[in-house]
Amino acid sequence: MGHYVERTTGMFDSVRYSTKTSPELRGAMQKKVTELTSRIDEREARMRRIREEYQIDAERLATLVMQFQKQSRSSEMVSYQSQGGASGDSLIPAGVIANIIREREMVDSERAQIRKVELVLRNLSDSELYNDPKTGEVKSRQPLHQLTDDELEYLGF
Repeated sequence: MGHYVERTTGMFDSVRYSTKTSPELRGAMQKKVTELTSRIDEREARMRRIREEYQIDAERLATLVMQFQKQSRSSEMVSYQSQGGASGDSLIPAGVIANIIREREMVDSERAQIRKVELVLRNLSDSELYNDPKTGEVKSRQPLHQLTDDELEYLGF
């Protein structure tokens, strides 16, 4: 027999999973930076292997990327039979160029994420001042941070 719950949001009102302390947040953010850095290293290694496999130097890569981007903007059929600097037996499949472009975009995105996380890490305080409501005395306490569900998921909580 199944159960029907009308207000699922009310079931979790007393659960405080989205409040984290500075040390918890700092640890998760440092772990995320390490994870992103290793992903970047993997992507760059894949791009190096592809370039070595197809013998693509920097000049030819630039030419192929420009050709790919120019032809992908137009809606007509794309032909890669004429590639800049390519001999007849070393044509590079369009998927290879698309893969390199996508990997580069992902590396750029992950580097931007690292910059953002490091900015937050540098500005994350370990204590905050507050006035004791009973005595009015200025005291120090560990700050609590409210995170959204997306932020919690991104940081691996």
